[in-house]
Amino acid sequence: MFFSVVLFLAGLMLSAFFSGTETGLYRVSRTRLVLDALAGSRSSKALVWLLNQPAIFVATALVGNNVANYLTSFAIVSISGILVSAESPAELVGPILMTPVVFVFGELLPKSFFFHAPYRLVRSTRYFLLTFAIIFAPVSIILGALGVLLRNLTGKTPFPVRLTMAKRELEKVLQDGHEAGILAAGQREFARRLLEVGNRRAISFGVAISRIATVELPIDLDRARNEARKCNHSIVLVSQQRRIVGYLRYSDLLRDENAVRWQAVGEAYADDRHLRVLLNLYDVGSEVALIKDESGAVKGIVTRRQLIEPLMK
Repeated sequence: MFFSVVLFLAGLMLSAFFSGTETGLYRVSRTRLVLDALAGSRSSKALVWLLNQPAIFVATALVGNNVANYLTSFAIVSISGILVSAESPAELVGPILMTPVVFVFGELLPKSFFFHAPYRLVRSTRYFLLTFAIIFAPVSIILGALGVLLRNLTGKTPFPVRLTMAKRELEKVLQDGHEAGILAAGQREFARRLLEVGNRRAISFGVAISRIATVELPIDLDRARNEARKCNHSIVLVSQQRRIVGYLRYSDLLRDENAVRWQAVGEAYADDRHLRVLLNLYDVGSEVALIKDESGAVKGIVTRRQLIEPLMK
């Protein structure tokens, strides 16, 4: 009898723990965990890794809840068998009466607590969560692999949801910072635009290569000026043996021939994102990036100005 009661309480606590932590992991602020991880907290780094592997932590919660439900069910049946005769219909009364208790204390209340205080409770229970994640790893990895397989077959992926969640959380942080007087309205608006634009493909801000004037080395200034006027673009590409090696501004063509110095171009691929290309242009000290496809063919160009303008409008 005593063993069955202890088993029931253990199962109820495990059910409350896994139900609550699953809700807490969905609700916890990723920003705060990342800041804790950057501050050197190893447990926070492990939690960030776990959050980036949704199939693993969902499988861990699923396995934990199943173990907890098995323990509580086994304990209730054992207690009922001890209190009443095995052949008596009263044996069914015990599981029926205990169902609301398990639901309230093992599901409803823990989810409510973790929903309203996710960061505090996840931080308090993080060592237990990581321990169970390691214990259940053999089963969780198999379930996680099945989840990845199904995801690949159906084409569904959790990344858009995760990115949307991260964006929403960052916007909430910016709003709180503005209300607290830390961020000015302009800074908040700039950050919001950066979130909207930074993940778009850089090629969507550029122009096709056919719309850009191209001159061969050595540069004929008169021809270069005429080509630039025809294309009505401030950038003139410089090629050598049919390979683009640099660029000139139209203003450079108005100088004396001896003062003309072309500059090297940066490179990017068609799938590269706005912010990555912009930062790369600053790193290499160039104002023009050639956008190439997988075969290396130039599809277009994008300038630093074209990438900055959407952030300033």
